Amino acid sequence: MRGRAAVAVLLLAALGCAPPVPLDEAQATVSLSEPERFYTAGSPIPLTLAVFNAGDAPVEAGAGLADGSRLELVAADGTRLPARPGSGPAPGRIGPGERVRVELDATEIFPGLAEPGSYLLTVVYPAFRSNTVALKVLPAYREDAAYQAVVETDLGTFVLGFFPEVAPGHVRNFVNLARSGFYDGTVVHRILPGKMFQAGDPTGSGRGGPGYTIRGEFSERPHRLGTLSMARRADDPNSAGSQWFICLDRVAEWDGLYTVFGEVVEGMETVQAIGKVPVRDEAPRQPVVIRRVAIREAAPAGA
Repeated sequence: MRGRAAVAVLLLAALGCAPPVPLDEAQATVSLSEPERFYTAGSPIPLTLAVFNAGDAPVEAGAGLADGSRLELVAADGTRLPARPGSGPAPGRIGPGERVRVELDATEIFPGLAEPGSYLLTVVYPAFRSNTVALKVLPAYREDAAYQAVVETDLGTFVLGFFPEVAPGHVRNFVNLARSGFYDGTVVHRILPGKMFQAGDPTGSGRGGPGYTIRGEFSERPHRLGTLSMARRADDPNSAGSQWFICLDRVAEWDGLYTVFGEVVEGMETVQAIGKVPVRDEAPRQPVVIRRVAIREAAPAGA
């Protein structure tokens, strides 16, 4: 009887009617999409799970394809986070040579992703496993908070205060990038002696950015000593991304052309020291590294 059953399976396969194979036994590959650079706590974390059937028989995926038991989420300290019971979307059968994609919101499967932190997510089956993607969840940005940025450099530390009342999008963008570690280890890549120094480019070339742009938020705030403003392309007022500059003096011709979104509130001596670094064609002759940009909440006035 076993021989007859085997022959029957082979015959069905030859006719294109092979019985479905359980997902746990399938010859398949699975992959997770690359996530965004970071997410904020409380927001969805959309991911795409793609499964390719590399076998000769259809695969019975069913509702278990994206079940929480298949997903392994590990925090930075090595702790494995529990998944919410239940199944994800059900694509049904996957034919030979067919690829299916399932859209997921990781926060619906893992309640623990509501907490800020760094996580590693992998899809695991008995016969195969996906790539591992890194998820970074930042504290939720609060519109009512007074944030400051502590900028640690090779030449000392300075502190930035922000102007959310005139440039809320730029302040949120800077705070979130800093919290994600985007600025850590970058350099001051441009200095105009007596005018400004510029930083915030992950490539150090003056042409890099975060992979997106934000809209300009121009105001009547002047460019003067200690002003924090946003760099952009000369031909596009809505091309700012991550590069910022600090004025070393009053530069009236920049007023209204660049978005002013903060100022130096402590450590002006460090700002002036950076501005005095020798340059060649606007590039510092010695590296000025921004070791870390830490975000803190400023104490209320009079506290």
